[in-house]
Amino acid sequence: MVRKILIPTDFSISAQHALLYTLDLNSLLKARLYLLHVLQEFTDFSEFNLCPSILPQLYAEFEQHASRRLEEIVSTVIPPEVTCSVYLLHGVPFHEIVQFASNEEIDLIAIGTRGRTGIQSVIFGSTAEKVIKRAPCPVLSIRHPQTEPRS
Repeated sequence: MVRKILIPTDFSISAQHALLYTLDLNSLLKARLYLLHVLQEFTDFSEFNLCPSILPQLYAEFEQHASRRLEEIVSTVIPPEVTCSVYLLHGVPFHEIVQFASNEEIDLIAIGTRGRTGIQSVIFGSTAEKVIKRAPCPVLSIRHPQTEPRS
């Protein structure tokens, strides 16, 4: 039985599509939704030599922006009868998603995929793919219809 669905979002068009797909699915399941965004730590971008004094302010602005976007999604996209909790975490996205799913005993993760292929996939990797490999529960990978299918 699916009682808890985690929907990670990076606010991309693929993540938006996955959210809408999951809402349709949830009209049958009536599960509690967990909307999650993970802010990547700036230490991962240290090679850009950003001035250390502006990093905390810049990061705070990113956090405020992400919080506003999450609340906007809940108020404009999530139907009022659906129970949806919002979470904003810090760290490496795939790790935080998997850890959150484990801690909250999530029954299903519904995650959008961008369909990166070739060198983009090698360089950036796929958060969805890493989540699928490590998740403590089933993962529904939702590809946006306008992305190219992998060969």
